[in-house]
Amino acid sequence: MPERPGNNNTKNQEKASAVLAKLILAFQTGELPAAIAQTVITGPGRPSARWSLGNRIIMFLAGTEDARGFQQWQQVGRRVKKGAKAFYILAPTTRTVRTRVREVDPETGEEVEREVCRQIITGFRYVPVFRYEDTEGDPLPSCKPSQPPPLMDVARRFVNDIRYEPFMGGWYGAFSPGRSQIVLATHDAHVFFHELAHAVHHQVRPGGLQGGQQADQEIVAEVVACALCELYGYQGYLWHGWQYIQHYACDGEKALRRIMAVLAEVEKVLLTILDIAEPTNQEEKIA
Repeated sequence: MPERPGNNNTKNQEKASAVLAKLILAFQTGELPAAIAQTVITGPGRPSARWSLGNRIIMFLAGTEDARGFQQWQQVGRRVKKGAKAFYILAPTTRTVRTRVREVDPETGEEVEREVCRQIITGFRYVPVFRYEDTEGDPLPSCKPSQPPPLMDVARRFVNDIRYEPFMGGWYGAFSPGRSQIVLATHDAHVFFHELAHAVHHQVRPGGLQGGQQADQEIVAEVVACALCELYGYQGYLWHGWQYIQHYACDGEKALRRIMAVLAEVEKVLLTILDIAEPTNQEEKIA
């Protein structure tokens, strides 16, 4: 675990206490700034993002994080190197089945018959794909922001890889302890701060984080993210943060109690980040 420098500890303690008090007051009173729209990274993304878990494991065992078919590589301006060998994933074979069903028409109340088409899986076939490392040509489009968020240097102390990928639905960011990786599908600093908090929490918490989206862990990460947004001048995310916390606490009344129950862990994570962070010329806006 990275060492925490102690020279600014007192100053950072005061800073953390002030911003956390400000957040709790805002949550108690409901006086939250207007929410800004959350953004996502658009683009086709990697085909493997939609593969089954089994196929993704096959890809990782092949030693790559991006594999595509021959024509898929050509579509992004890359070509498979001469002599490269494919590995194989499984794809379902399907056929359309037409059946007739009887149901009640909601307008007339009469029973009617209609034809329904559905796809059924009839088997599986092997599909050859090639590793990114076995291709050459145009560089893949970059999803990185033109201006990285603050504390990126701190995050690299806790994870080996930080990457941006197109939004595929379901999540804006993810932290993987096993792979020591943060993946982001948005350029919003708030999401980065949330995943950074998870990465730090995983190291400062005895035994690390539990697998899955545990409510207390999510609340710690979100409160830390809201605090960092306040410290670094990112306005408009507090509303989203409060909604997120309420979701994991089940309701607003329980949310404040859940925050207070994990406040010591919140402060520990926040202080760890602030103690490691490089001094910034940006003026913190703490009332």
